[in-house]
Amino acid sequence: MYSESRKQKASKGAVRVKNSNGRLQLVFSYGGKRHYLSLGFDDTPTTRSRYADESKSNRAGSHFW
Repeated sequence: MYSESRKQKASKGAVRVKNSNGRLQLVFSYGGKRHYLSLGFDDTPTTRSRYADESKSNRAGSHFW
């Protein structure tokens, strides 16, 4: 009935990088709601790598908002 591969719930404070129409977005939860922050950069391997690394570091919280 259910698939065996289930996604785990994201940890508190997790930020995910997402492709939206060829552009990068950050996805995060705040106050129990999901928020999307469009970065305005094309989704290329270079920009995705840069912002994925920054979203995982402690700097992401102060750098983006």
